[in-house]
Amino acid sequence: MGGGDVEMSLIAPQIVLAGLVAVFLIAFSKGAFGGGLAVVGIPILALVMDPVDAAVVLAPLLLVMDLFTLRVFPPRTWSMPDVGWIAAGLFFGMVAGAYTFSDLPRDVSGALIGAALFLFAVRQLFFPPVPAPPIGVSGWRAFLWGGLGGLTTFLANAGQPPVAVYLTRRSLTKTVYAGTMSAVFTLANATRLPLMAGLILARPGLMLYSAALLPAIPLGAYAGKRLHDRIDRALLFRIVYALILVAGIKVLGTSLGLLP
Repeated sequence: MGGGDVEMSLIAPQIVLAGLVAVFLIAFSKGAFGGGLAVVGIPILALVMDPVDAAVVLAPLLLVMDLFTLRVFPPRTWSMPDVGWIAAGLFFGMVAGAYTFSDLPRDVSGALIGAALFLFAVRQLFFPPVPAPPIGVSGWRAFLWGGLGGLTTFLANAGQPPVAVYLTRRSLTKTVYAGTMSAVFTLANATRLPLMAGLILARPGLMLYSAALLPAIPLGAYAGKRLHDRIDRALLFRIVYALILVAGIKVLGTSLGLLP
């Protein structure tokens, strides 16, 4: 379904429902865990529209979600040294991805990344290693995993799982973990939005559709925060690992042509 077709059928119930579900789930995950389900947004919308149109619809909404999430997780919940190192790595990774992997088939790079995320999550969930002591702020680790997050953001719109690998090793409370993740990806999404300006301006009808989905954002964010307040740190991180598993399956499946 092309952009023009979507713009002519925005009121179709299945398109509205798919959009509301996708936006609610992403906002919910941001409110509960600082993120994790953004990777499923485009596939849900791709059921009813072109994937490029889906990316355009979500681009401004992701930043609005981040602004709502910052109300839920304000600066006092951030680990500022981690935010700085991760954000630096993330931006480096996005730039490196643009220059290094521009000629590499996306299905190849995506399959490698998806397989790595999948194997990591399976190990943590089903074959957990002997618990390692929490680590303090580690600039090189934060930059490294942030850089990998930048690559996965560039290649597969899945930047949060690699960052979660580092942050789950930190001695952070569940709220500081979620706040730090929120801060990092607010910066990332604010950086990406201008890069998509051309696509957005060429599809004004889709922006009306995006606006119609805005009510799902506060509902999702605050519902997620209520869950966040009711689960303990260990359970939160198991859910994070499960989300990494979902992301790995999604990225790998899409790259192999098994999923949309």
